[in-house]
Amino acid sequence: TKTVQIIKKSLPSVASIQTFKESGTPGVYNVQAGSASVIHESGYLLTNDHVVSEIIQGNAILYGKPPLPFKTIARMSSEDLAIIKIDTENPLQPLSIGRSNDLMLGEPILTIGNPGGLNHSVSTGIISGINRSTSTGAAFLPWMIQTSAAVSGGNSGGPLINALGEQIGTITSKQLDSENVNFAIAIDRVRKIFPQMLSPELRYGFWVGIKIDMYGKTAKILSVTERSPAQKAGLVAGDIITKIDDSLIKNGFEYLFALIDRSPEEVLEIEYIHEKEKRKLRLILSELELLAPVPEEGMKPGIRFEAFSGKWNKLPDFNSLETVKEGIVNIPTEQAFVSENGEDYGLRFTGFIKIKEEGLYTFKLSSDDGSQLSIGDQLLVDNDGLHGVISTVGLIRLRPGMHPISITFFENSGDQKLDVSYEGPNISTQQIPAEIYFTK
Repeated sequence: TKTVQIIKKSLPSVASIQTFKESGTPGVYNVQAGSASVIHESGYLLTNDHVVSEIIQGNAILYGKPPLPFKTIARMSSEDLAIIKIDTENPLQPLSIGRSNDLMLGEPILTIGNPGGLNHSVSTGIISGINRSTSTGAAFLPWMIQTSAAVSGGNSGGPLINALGEQIGTITSKQLDSENVNFAIAIDRVRKIFPQMLSPELRYGFWVGIKIDMYGKTAKILSVTERSPAQKAGLVAGDIITKIDDSLIKNGFEYLFALIDRSPEEVLEIEYIHEKEKRKLRLILSELELLAPVPEEGMKPGIRFEAFSGKWNKLPDFNSLETVKEGIVNIPTEQAFVSENGEDYGLRFTGFIKIKEEGLYTFKLSSDDGSQLSIGDQLLVDNDGLHGVISTVGLIRLRPGMHPISITFFENSGDQKLDVSYEGPNISTQQIPAEIYFTK
């Protein structure tokens, strides 16, 4: 049958995941199961962040193959997604990546995973809901696909596959008090956040200056930054990259993977199509320009806040409003100021954060209602609008020293929440502690 053919073709592209986590008892570890899908022949796999977070080590088991250790390349806890890497002698067979913008209720799907440690178990079902929302222990997830296919804990991170054999989602959770109500992250959501999650330029400290199309069937350039290495080399919007060094580039995912482990001053041999004409060029990666730290003289602990009164559907221009209260707090939260009715107010926090080590930092804003976070003049996290508690992240590479930070927040009605967390070199995900904040 067609279903059997799709399963047979897809099995080599799915890995069962086995992880080891500390149990709290010395010398005793918890063994947990998960799944992943192959998205690049070089050994890159897509899975859930909750599958690989806080693990001591992990193995990936391809169909009919022995376990192989993996390393985590990139994580985004707010989206419950992660990229892991295994080393193999031969190229892997990636799943075709489909689209989720045209899904229909009742569309047949299947999933392959590792429920209860039963490697490469298959279940079938239909798409039973679109644009659902759910949550894991660490993230609220909108834009989900609901499916009736049987799912258990070990299915997390595995692919949701359509009748064309394409991955249209990543299994992430089930509704525990219901039968056959299971959820997958829509693949178009993966496409949207993938450049930010992988962020090779920020991760490795070089600059190309290209925005690539993540929805198309080719690696088409959408825009080129002024005075960037890409512009200097001669690339323009509309060009289609087809090869970087020895790697064929068929889509935006492969373009981003080709940039992993690159470094400033490295030369890329690029083949591309310009207005239907095949061309070649050499592109020299430049060093990523980083935000310069500010002097520490005169700094004292804390972060300054200003409170405003008003009712908004999105963040207002606080510069045009009258301050109703101001002061200094240890950390920025919704409790810095509470209006008489607990609603209809806004907050602006300004100060500095002290960074100890250069590297890639991920800042996460969790808020109800809207919020934004800026480092220097760069808007890093945009979590604006009327909504319940939603977490949004932004990535930036920072040098050691003091860096200006600004956080804005508004509360319209209902519950209030503002939490600012980060992770970076030798720093696990945590609320930014008070000793990191400073003000003048």
